[in-house]
Amino acid sequence: MKITGNTIAEVAYKIKLDDQHGEMIEFADERSPRSMMFGYQKMIPGFETHMDGMEPGQSFEFSLNPEEAFGNYNENLLINVPKTAFFVNGSLKEDLLFLGNEIAMMDSHGNPVNGKVLELTEENVRMDFNHGLAGKNLFVTGQVISVREITEADLAPQGGCGSGCGCSSKKSKAEDSCCGGGGGHHEHGGGGCGCSTEGSHHDHHHDHEYTEDCPACGNPAELRGKGHGDCQCA
Repeated sequence: MKITGNTIAEVAYKIKLDDQHGEMIEFADERSPRSMMFGYQKMIPGFETHMDGMEPGQSFEFSLNPEEAFGNYNENLLINVPKTAFFVNGSLKEDLLFLGNEIAMMDSHGNPVNGKVLELTEENVRMDFNHGLAGKNLFVTGQVISVREITEADLAPQGGCGSGCGCSSKKSKAEDSCCGGGGGHHEHGGGGCGCSTEGSHHDHHHDHEYTEDCPACGNPAELRGKGHGDCQCA
């Protein structure tokens, strides 16, 4: 059976930066191959394109430019996030705020995003929401182990890398790499990022109806008064 737009393939592979001599950033061997779901935008685009039509036992080798992988580096994803977004139960989570730390957050629509701390000021945290491999060329080698059709069970939410692709390899150094972490794309609202750290959400019920985004944390009007970012917008 060949890889098509409605199949799952078990794949052993290696991903390196730039070329065959580059740094190894992720791999899965034949003993613990990774499941890849084709046709559902669960992976970076280059995997879908280059592996279409391959069969079990077939080896592959290809290069991916940034557009085929995690996109070009986007300066617009360098965001000043108000420190109020890092308050939990009235206290600043200072243990999260150090240079280089990657923080799991949510955008104003509730989508998960990762941001890297670049700079700290008195009021803001300068963060980079680009994927860690944005702007990078990748070199991929490997072999197709098996191919089968996708079932309804495969499409149900499940564990793994968090993208629903069913990945199970524990050898990954870039956990959401081939599964398609999305290249850091997410929406921003209200002039800020509208983000809140995981665990900081708690419900406050008020009768106010807002028409403008929160000036403190950037949350959209419909989320104001609900405690997002603990900015006490009420």
